[in-house]
This record gives sequence, C-alpha cells and structure tokens, in this order.
Amino acid sequence: MKIFNFKTIVSIIYIFFSALILCLFASVVFRVQKDTSVEENRTLQKVPSFKVSEFISGEYQTKMENSIGDQLLWSAEIKYGVKQFYNQLTKTVSSFEKEKAVVEEAVENVTAEKEDENVQKDKGKYVYKEVVKDKIYRLDDSGYLVEKAHAPEEYCFELYKPEMLAKVTYPKYLFFIMSSESADFNDLHKYKTLDYIKTKMPMTGYSELTYNSFDEYKKYFYQTDHHWNYNGSYHGYVKIMKMLEGDDVEVLKPSGAHTYDAVFEGSYARDNLLRSATQKFHVYLFNLKPYKTYVNDVEKEYGFRSWYVSDEDFPHKTYSNHYGLYYGDDRAKVVYDFNQPDKESILILGTSFTNAINELIASHYNKTHVLDFRHYKEWYGYDFDVQDYMTKNKLSKVVIIGNISSLGYRINKD
Repeated sequence: MKIFNFKTIVSIIYIFFSALILCLFASVVFRVQKDTSVEENRTLQKVPSFKVSEFISGEYQTKMENSIGDQLLWSAEIKYGVKQFYNQLTKTVSSFEKEKAVVEEAVENVTAEKEDENVQKDKGKYVYKEVVKDKIYRLDDSGYLVEKAHAPEEYCFELYKPEMLAKVTYPKYLFFIMSSESADFNDLHKYKTLDYIKTKMPMTGYSELTYNSFDEYKKYFYQTDHHWNYNGSYHGYVKIMKMLEGDDVEVLKPSGAHTYDAVFEGSYARDNLLRSATQKFHVYLFNLKPYKTYVNDVEKEYGFRSWYVSDEDFPHKTYSNHYGLYYGDDRAKVVYDFNQPDKESILILGTSFTNAINELIASHYNKTHVLDFRHYKEWYGYDFDVQDYMTKNKLSKVVIIGNISSLGYRINKD
C-alpha cells in the first residue's frame, strides 16, 4: 500500500520551501534591516509601513515585494546561486546556437571567396565574444568585459524630466561618459552619442570623456567593471572643472598613488560570477582640506575608505566591490561642506560614476549637494525639482554626470 504518491511528495516539498522562505523573511522582525547591499552597490527596500492610500494604488504591494527580495536572510547568496544556474543554462543553450552559426559562417565565407577571391578579412578588427547571453562580451583575448554598443536613437532621454530641466534658470551643464555601451570599438565614430543627447537635453554647456582607440579606453576603465578607473575618473574631474570654471581653473594634483593587493572583480564579473580580472585595485591619493559630509541629512563618514588601511588590511572577499567600498555607495543625497563661505555652492546629479570624484569637485566650492535620482523619491517620499531645490539651498549651478544608461533608458531592445 502506497503511503505517498508523487503528487503528495511534490506538495510536501513545496510546503517545506514555502515555509522556509517565510521563516527567512520573518527573521527580519528579530534583526536589524539592512540599508544597503555592498555586493550589489545599491540601497535596499525596507519592509514598508502599511498605508491605505498606498495599498489602494498598489505602491504598498510593490514595496513589500521588493523588500522580500532585499531583506530575506541570505538574499545575496541566493541571488548569486540563481544567477550562476541561469548563466550555466544559457551557456549550454548558446553553445548549440554557436555551433550552428559556425557552420553557417563557413558556408558564407566559401561563397564569398568564390565571388571575389581577392577579398580579405579586415585586420585589426575586434571580435566580441559573448560571455553572458545578449549582455556581456569579452573583447578578443584582452581580458576586458564590455557591453555591446547601441545607437543613441534607441534610448529615451527622459530620466531627468525635460520639463523640469527646461524651467531651470541657473547655469546647467552635462558631462557625458563614453562607456562601452556607446563605443563600437571597430568604428569609434559610428555613433555621435553626445551630439544626439544635445538635441534631447538642452544645457548651458557640455563636455565628455572620450577616446580614440581601445588601448586608450583601457587607460580609463576597469577591466571587468562599467565604471571609470582612477585615471579615467581623474581625467573626467579635470574636464568637468574646465567646463564649469574655464580652462584656467587650478585643479587638484594627485599627491601619490596606492595599489592594494587585491584583484578587482568589477560589476560585470560580480553580477555574473565571472572570475576573469587580473588588475589590482589602484587609487590616486589627494591632499584635501578637512570637510564634513552629510549622508541623507545625517552627518557621517561617506563610504568605507577607512577600511583600506594598508596593503594587507582591507576587504579581501573575492567579489568585494572595491569601487563602491572605497569611493562610497549610492545614496539619495550626500552633501560636502568644505566651509568656504566666500565660494559658491553647486548641485551634482548623477549615479555611482560621480562617487569617485565628488570630493574632488566639492573641494572647489563651499557646499556641494550630490543627488542620485534613482533613490531620491524612495528615500524622501516626493519628486525632486531642480529649480526649487537650488533656490532653497542657494546653489548657483548644476552639473549632470553619467553614461548613456544613466541619462536615458533603452526602448528598442532586441
């Protein structure tokens, strides 16, 4: 006589795992909820307070759903495990597709050779080798992970609302970072991204971090991360200050440099569990005047630079987010106060790209407010208005800093 049939066993397993997930989430009651995820370099959604208006609009349900994924015990480890399984699955599927593509390419090559025996493959061209399906590519055997570029016309540039920017009466500037999302390394002149952005985001002035070759790109960006490295961020800082204050501005010079004995696995590697980096984490050092920082209106140290004590004493996890740890993670608002009342105060709008240069730019001003649009409404509970904020805080100019995906969002996905 059968005690358990297959359907009963499946039901028991389902009930067990459902109960386990509920227990993991219920543990939030007995522990402090996390504000940020160091591994993912972002602010986490906390369990929301119940509000009838938000429940009716559906906003409460959305927040609760996000909090379950963010506050669940071992959520980061679970996400990495799921991601690893997904990558292995897509890798297996893509291997069959690639075998088919190789055969088709061979047939096409033979046909082309018969049509014109003098045709030769272009030398010096870069080959994008897919690592994560339709997302991350390795450029030849360089060890660099990049994203494939897309035309700027495929993006909608309304993250910073056009009507909001249009009513700003203060000088407003935009600094564009040409990350791999905008660079076809086989034809770097293929996309005129900044020229297109200018038609969508009218500003007082513009500047950009660009390059003329893949070798030059490697000087400015991390091997496995979308962020600019110590050299790229410093180069960007200099260009931003010249855009804001003119070519004669006296910029900070590095007082030294330091290389930590840690290979930096960047966001492309961390998010997809790819251990392919070979570069160690390197930073410039600067002699700055004493200053205060206010994170979301609370005076406190911004970032975790104090953890980087020496070559041997710093975070050693394989997937430590050294960029986010050293320069600071993403917050809704960070205010730098250099106590220079004879100088003006400014506003910086950006994402994690600004973290590496906030204090450098801020050293030129009295107070510098740095806001991240992605987290502002979530933290403060209301929409942000540039003109009103600048008037209220007596700020004299605003600069937006970002790459294409932090200025707009892609609407024509393959």
